[in-house]
Amino acid sequence: MPVSVVPYNPDWTLWFRELREPIWEKIRDYAVDVIHVGSTSIKGMSAKPVIDIDILVEDWERFPEIVGRLHELGYKHQGDLGIKEREAFKQTRGSCHPHHLYVCRVGSVAYKNHMLLKKHLIENPEDFRRYEELKVRLGGATSDVDEYTRLKTELIMEFLSAEGMSDEELEEIRIQNLS
Repeated sequence: MPVSVVPYNPDWTLWFRELREPIWEKIRDYAVDVIHVGSTSIKGMSAKPVIDIDILVEDWERFPEIVGRLHELGYKHQGDLGIKEREAFKQTRGSCHPHHLYVCRVGSVAYKNHMLLKKHLIENPEDFRRYEELKVRLGGATSDVDEYTRLKTELIMEFLSAEGMSDEELEEIRIQNLS
């Protein structure tokens, strides 16, 4: 079955708010913010219908407390999945909406990747179009989500470079996406 890339759904913003509320209530004492990232957060962008959420943390020493609080909400810590300063969590109970939950250190390459790509696509309509066309084409051509990510990497690198990410940061993201 091909990777599902569907037209933009304005309900994605509502889904994020519904998912964010209980998370923020549980971790507000330990985190800076809970933000909507990824293609579902960009108005008009076709995307896989899965909400990407970043919990932003400045004090990484509080991370074990966040793990415990998220566990109370039914999230299991999965580790960094090969991406430094970005810890993944999986919902173990039924969820109202499909989503990915991450805890990112403020200023990390993972966080900058999410925010700068979003910023670039919002501010550059031609690149928005190019990225959306690539996503739709790849979604219909592969059933492997990892391959889908790998095949988007060079275009993402172009956009992140235009946003001023360093060569070292770009190489870190490239290695993570291609491995």
